[in-house]
Amino acid sequence: MLRNFTAIDIIGSVEATLLFALVLFIPGYVVGWLSNVFEFRERRITTQFLLSSPLAVAVLPVLIYLLGRYPKVLWTLFGAIWLGFIFLCHQIWKRSSLSHMQRLPTVAWLGVVFVLAWAFIAIATLVDLQFNHRLYFSSTAYDYATRAAFTAAAARTIPPANPFFAASPPVPLRYHYFWMLLCSLVTRLGNVGPRQAMYGGTVWAGVTLMSLIAISLKFFVGVRERLEQKVLIGCGLLLATGLDMLPNVYLYLHWHQVNPDMEWWNEPQITSWVDSLLWVPHHVMGLVACTIGVLVLRQKAATTFQRAVAMLVAGLAFASAVGLSVLVTFTFAVFAFFWLLFAAHRRWWDDVAGVLGASAIGLLAALPYLSTFVGPAVDGTGGGGRFLAISIRDFTFGRYLIASGLHIVPETMVGRELLLLLLLPLNYLFELGFFLLIGVVRLNSIRAGSIKMSRQEETAWMMVGASFLVGSFLRSTTISSNDLGWRCFLPAQLILLLWAALFIDDWWSAPQVVRPSAVVAGFAGVLLAIGVIGTGYQVVMLRIYPILLDDGHLTSGVVPWLDQDGRLGERTYALRSVYDSLRTTVPVDTIVQYNPYAPAFIPHQLYSGHSAAIGLPLCGASFGGDLSRCAGRMQSVASLFRKPSSAESAGLDIVCRLYSIKVMLVDDSDPVWKDRDSWVWKRVPLLANDYVRAFACGDSGQETRLVSASEEKLKPATSSWNERQANSGELE
Repeated sequence: MLRNFTAIDIIGSVEATLLFALVLFIPGYVVGWLSNVFEFRERRITTQFLLSSPLAVAVLPVLIYLLGRYPKVLWTLFGAIWLGFIFLCHQIWKRSSLSHMQRLPTVAWLGVVFVLAWAFIAIATLVDLQFNHRLYFSSTAYDYATRAAFTAAAARTIPPANPFFAASPPVPLRYHYFWMLLCSLVTRLGNVGPRQAMYGGTVWAGVTLMSLIAISLKFFVGVRERLEQKVLIGCGLLLATGLDMLPNVYLYLHWHQVNPDMEWWNEPQITSWVDSLLWVPHHVMGLVACTIGVLVLRQKAATTFQRAVAMLVAGLAFASAVGLSVLVTFTFAVFAFFWLLFAAHRRWWDDVAGVLGASAIGLLAALPYLSTFVGPAVDGTGGGGRFLAISIRDFTFGRYLIASGLHIVPETMVGRELLLLLLLPLNYLFELGFFLLIGVVRLNSIRAGSIKMSRQEETAWMMVGASFLVGSFLRSTTISSNDLGWRCFLPAQLILLLWAALFIDDWWSAPQVVRPSAVVAGFAGVLLAIGVIGTGYQVVMLRIYPILLDDGHLTSGVVPWLDQDGRLGERTYALRSVYDSLRTTVPVDTIVQYNPYAPAFIPHQLYSGHSAAIGLPLCGASFGGDLSRCAGRMQSVASLFRKPSSAESAGLDIVCRLYSIKVMLVDDSDPVWKDRDSWVWKRVPLLANDYVRAFACGDSGQETRLVSASEEKLKPATSSWNERQANSGELE
C-alpha cells in the first residue's frame, strides 16, 4: 500500500503546532501571571496573549535544560503549570461575561489571519512533497536534517548526546540546542516525529516573532497612538527583505545559475525574516529571549521585590538565549558592554545594577550548559578554529563585479581588505534594501530635530551599532561559513523593522506632517517592492528546487548534497519508507548505521531518528566528542560501504558488536551496493526495496527478533536488482 508521506507530515505538523501551546503558550502565560512583569495581571487579555509566548521562550529553555535530567520533576512542573492555567482561565471567565469575550476588535481578527497565513507558508514549505513513489524534501532539509537528529536525541534524554557519535558513556552534545529541547517535549507528548515537531515549532517561532514586534512597539518604542495599525504593518514587513533578487537575476542571465536559496549569492548573508524563520528558528528565538531580557529590565519597578523578580526573569532570559543562539547572544553582549559604559557615564546606576545583576544570574544559570563546550577542538570543515577573528565583511559578488568590469584584482591581503571596506555601503544596500533607507531617514530626522534622542532611541541605536560593528569587522571561524556575520544582524533588523512600521504608518496617517520628498518616497517604494518580490521567489524556490533539479530543469553541481542522477525523488521515498518502518519496530535507542560519507546525506539524518556510531564525517566531533576516539570507527565502519574483499558477513557482525550497532543500512549510491559478491547481496536483509537494504547485525538473537517484528511492515523489492539496473542502462 502506497503511503502518503505528505499527508502524514501535514497532519503531524498541525498536531505539533497544537501541542506547542502546552509547552510554550500556556507556560508563558503562567510565568507572566506569577512574575507580573510588564504589569501582566493588569493588561488586557490580548496583551497578555502577546506576552505569553515570548516570555516562555525567555524563561523555559534553560529551566528545561536544568530539570531535564530529572524527568519526573520536569513533568510535575508542567503538570502544575497546566493546572494553574486552568485555574486562571476559570477566574478570568468568572470576571468577564461571554459577550465581552466574544467582542474581539477587527485588528485581532487580522492578526489571526496573519498567523494562519504564516502557518500555511511554513508547513507548505517544510513538509515532504510526494508524487506517487517520488518524494521531495525542502531545500531547508539541509539544516533540518542535523537538527532533527538533535531533537530525536533530546527526546531520548536531556541533556542530549551527540547522535552522530553513539558511544558508552554518551558523548554530550555541543551545540546551541535549547530550541530543540522544546521541540523534543512535543515529540514526547504526542505521536509526532522530531521533524514534524520542529515544523510545528517553526510555526510558533513565527507567531512569537510577531508577538515580539507588538510588545516591542508598545514597551520599547513606546507607541501610544495607532498601536494596532503599526503592529500589523510591522508584521507585514516580515515579508520584505533586501535587494537579493537583483544579484540572482544577474547570476541566471550570465551563468544560468539558480541557487536553492536566494540568499546564497553572498557570503556572509543578511537573511530575510521568512528565510531565518524557515531555516534557523532557534536564532530568531535567541533574539526574542535577549529582547525580552532587555525589555523586562527597562520596566519601572514599584518595589524592591518587583525589581528582584524582573532581574530573575531577565537573567533566565539571557541564560536561555545562550542555549538558543550563541551568535545572537554574543551580539547582545557587545551591545550590553557599550550600553553599560554609556549608562555609567550618564549615572544611571539603577539600570547598571539591574543589567549586572541579571547578567550574573544568567551566567550562573548557563554555567552547566557552557561547561559542555569545554573539550578538544576539531580541525577541518566540520568545526574547530576560533569563535572570533577580525576580518572585514566579505562581498564576493561585489568583488566579482569589480574584477570583471574594472579589471581590479587586489594582489595583497591589505588591498583586498581595503576594497571590502570601501564596498561595505554597497554590500549593506543590497542586503538591507528598504530597511537601510529607513535607517538613513531616521538618522536624518534626528539630525533635523524632528525626532528627539530619548533613552529608548539611544538604546535602539546602540543595538543597531552593535550589529554593524560585529558584522563588519568580526567573523566566526568554527565552520567554513561566517555564521556570526549571518546572525549578528538580527537585532539591527528588528530595530529597523520597528522604525519602518512607524515611518509607514505616520506617512499614511499624517502625510502633512511626515512628507518625504518624491524621490525618497519613490525610491522607498521600489526597494520595498523588490524586497517583497524577493521573499516570494525565495519561498517558492526553497520548495521546488529539488523537484526542478531532479527533473533536469536546473544545472547540476551547485548543490553536491542533492542526488544528481534524476532519482532523488525515488531514492528519498525508498529511504523514508525503510526508516519509518524501522522506527515502529526497533527501540528508540537502537543504533542504526548508514554510510557516513554519503554525498547525499540528508535523507539519512532527516528520517533516521536513531543515533549512529559514525553519523557524519569525523563522527560529527564538532558537535561533541574527542576526535581521537573516532579514528577506529572511520576505518572499520566506513570501509563496509566501499568494495573491500574483507567486508564479509562475519566482519560486519564484528564491527556491529564493537560499536553496538543493531541495524546496518545501505542504499544504491553506496559503492558496496554495486558489488554483487559483497555482503549486501549475500546476507538476508531485514527490510529491502529497490534502493535500500537494511540488515540486523551484531547479535544473532537480536537479528531474529527484529526480522520477526518487521517482516510484515515492509515487503522486499518487487523488482530484482538486475531488472532495475537493466532498465536504467547501468548493468555491467
